[in-house]
Amino acid sequence: MCGQAAGYLSGMTENLRSLDNRSPQPTINLRRLRAALDLRGITFGALAREARVCSRHLRFVVLGERRATSQVMTVIRGTVGEAGWAFATGQTDSLRDEGGSDGAA
Repeated sequence: MCGQAAGYLSGMTENLRSLDNRSPQPTINLRRLRAALDLRGITFGALAREARVCSRHLRFVVLGERRATSQVMTVIRGTVGEAGWAFATGQTDSLRDEGGSDGAA
């Protein structure tokens, strides 16, 4: 193998190692995310449009088949709110309507 090819392959392995060091993405449960969106009256398609990705890509992200950009994760979290995010990521098992004006005082 010539020196140039060896250097190229060495660089490729280094790039693969750096990909393994990326921070892990939170695990999002699709059904829980849909419930959090439904509580706010937002569709999955509207969330995808807000994140500026197609709904298919967003579904792949939520299912863990694709990596999301930080922008997409920020849009998801901001759209469902902190309570919805905690519910969608399994940090809590209850989902509350924080912004409703029709609840008892």
